[in-house]
Amino acid sequence: MVKILIVDDEERERIVLRYIIEQIKDVSIVGEAVSGLEALLICQEKKVDLVFLDINMPEMDGLETAIKLTELKDSPFFSFLTNHRDLAVEAYELGALDYIVKPFNKERVEKTINRAKYQLAHKEVIDEEVKIKLKERIDFMLERYKHHEVYSNKLPIRERGKITLINQEDIVYCESQSKKVFIATKEDGFLSNYTLNELENRLDSSNFFRAHQAFIVNLNYIKEIINFGEGSYLLKLNFHTKKNIILSRSRARLLRQKIGI
Repeated sequence: MVKILIVDDEERERIVLRYIIEQIKDVSIVGEAVSGLEALLICQEKKVDLVFLDINMPEMDGLETAIKLTELKDSPFFSFLTNHRDLAVEAYELGALDYIVKPFNKERVEKTINRAKYQLAHKEVIDEEVKIKLKERIDFMLERYKHHEVYSNKLPIRERGKITLINQEDIVYCESQSKKVFIATKEDGFLSNYTLNELENRLDSSNFFRAHQAFIVNLNYIKEIINFGEGSYLLKLNFHTKKNIILSRSRARLLRQKIGI
């Protein structure tokens, strides 16, 4: 249902347009206004999808009113009504959905309303896609929250008789080594019972990246990305200069997107 507002200072024009619109399906006239200011007030109070807007009005003309309409939080589409053909360019530059020269008829008005229906449907599809993406993200975070405790910035490493807490920002890379995972820091290294999948879920995803099936790397310590041939790369790090991290071909594109190269 397209909700329509008629704006014209001439009563006869409003009556004619209202009569035409009432013959068209799936529309509803939510109000009539005799001035630009009244039109703005109605649009602020009610949900309006489409405004039929006369250009020639006293005090605030249709062009000025259109500019004000575009500044509203939930701005409606608008179509100009006029006796003049020479303002079409200016009208469309303001974002008009249509430009109707008087006298108008049902076919011409219905064409404009159909344009509004199409635009509204397109907007609804986009809004729905945004809602779905947002819901997917929230569901992902809730699922992660359910299956993992809320972690601090510390990573506990269990060793014989003690637990060492490592600051995440000190971790340079993690490497799968047989049944253990080696966690390399700037000054030390630890063998842990974590799996790489567990660490990938646990470490801050804004800083850590799964570069290969066997490696997670801290992006802050990447110094160089070296072409290794056939779409693969080596990552040279600021620390552990003798250690090169393999960046698999399948992960290279994701890394480029993540760091913007």
